[in-house]
Amino acid sequence: MKIDGWTVEKALHVGLTMEQGAMKLYTDAQKMVKNPGSKQLLKELAGDETKHAEYFEKALKDPKKVMDSSKASDLTRVVQDLGVSDPLKGEPLSKDATYQDILIFAAKSEKTANEFYMALAKQYKGHPLARMWEEFAKMEAGHKLKLEKEYDEVVLADN
Repeated sequence: MKIDGWTVEKALHVGLTMEQGAMKLYTDAQKMVKNPGSKQLLKELAGDETKHAEYFEKALKDPKKVMDSSKASDLTRVVQDLGVSDPLKGEPLSKDATYQDILIFAAKSEKTANEFYMALAKQYKGHPLARMWEEFAKMEAGHKLKLEKEYDEVVLADN
C-alpha cells in the first residue's frame, strides 16, 4: 500500500477501516468456534480492536488533541514474532472456514496491519503521530503472536 503524500486524516481513516475489519473478523469468528478458550481469545482480540477503532474515531474528531497527548507506553518493548503463519497460504474466509483457516487469515491480517502502521511511523518520522503509529504496530504484532501461539497450541497439537 503506497502512503506517500497521505494526510493525517487519510491515515486515520484507513487505520479506522482496518481496525473495524479486524473487529468484525474476531466477532464473527467467535460464532464459528466451539472451544471456550478459543472463543475467549477471539473475544479479547475483538475488544482490543474495538478500542483501537474508538481511538481512531476520537482522533478523527480532534487530531490535534491526539497529537498533543501522543506518547508511547513502551516503545522499547520488542514483540516476538514466531513466524508460524508466514509461510502458510491465507485464503479469504468462507462460511465453512475452519478454526485453522481463521487463525491463518487473522495472523496474516495482523501482519499486514503491523506493516501498515510501521510504514506510517516511518512516513511520519519526526511528527507527533509517529510514536502512535509505532505503538499500534507493536499492538498488532502482539495480536499476531497470540494468534500464532494459539495456532501452535491448538491446530498443530491436534495434528
